[in-house]
Amino acid sequence: MATRRSIRLIHTSDTHLGDDWDPEAPQRALSAVVDGVHLYHADALLIAGDVFDNARISDAVLEFFVREMARAVVPAVILPGNHDLYDAASLYHRSPFGDAPDNLYIIAGTRGETLTFPHLTLDVWGRAMDAHTPAFRPLAGIPPERDDHWRVAIAHGHYHYPDDTEERSSPIHPYEIAEANCDYIALGHWERFEDVSQGGVTAFYSGSPMGASSARDKIAVNVVDFDTSLADGPNVYQVSVPMSTETAAPPAVAADN
Repeated sequence: MATRRSIRLIHTSDTHLGDDWDPEAPQRALSAVVDGVHLYHADALLIAGDVFDNARISDAVLEFFVREMARAVVPAVILPGNHDLYDAASLYHRSPFGDAPDNLYIIAGTRGETLTFPHLTLDVWGRAMDAHTPAFRPLAGIPPERDDHWRVAIAHGHYHYPDDTEERSSPIHPYEIAEANCDYIALGHWERFEDVSQGGVTAFYSGSPMGASSARDKIAVNVVDFDTSLADGPNVYQVSVPMSTETAAPPAVAADN
């Protein structure tokens, strides 16, 4: 078995690129997320759903996203959510993703799939959303067996507190977190930072970059530190990153990962 190494992840969600209300703000926020990857020396980036606001956005927005992921350089794992479903008409099938950099990984398995990054001793499991209904279970299908890698699940859905009485679409129940054979669950769908850890399994919503921040000129993301010296799971905390008034320029050379 591989010996785990200490790694750091940046976790965010709900960037909603292509939002009609203020289209430039989500792009500036995404650029700040990528800045945070470099500022905090992260080994990988996770975006837990609703990367895009809708399936009608222009190719220019998709091309901007692809450029920003190339600028991240490290592995960037993307999970489709309820605003950017992975179905037959998904925007992830469009031509800009044909030129995606090698460091961009899109979870496409609607029954779940695992991406393995041996150099990070990291496995990332996720289930792409093809329909936002109560029948879709974001954490259903996590394999019970695992190797000696860190295992992270990435999921987009609504966490049900014990006193919730209404069944919501894409539900995530406390027992599903507690029974997940994972070191960390990176959640999306809520705009705020929230700790929903259960049964010794660490699980957090990052919130959207701007929604989790208390200031309009900054964004907030989750930093997730996996340290081989920690016995109680990863250390998770939020950090702020300044948001530029302009979106980042395209990189001169795409990353070769």
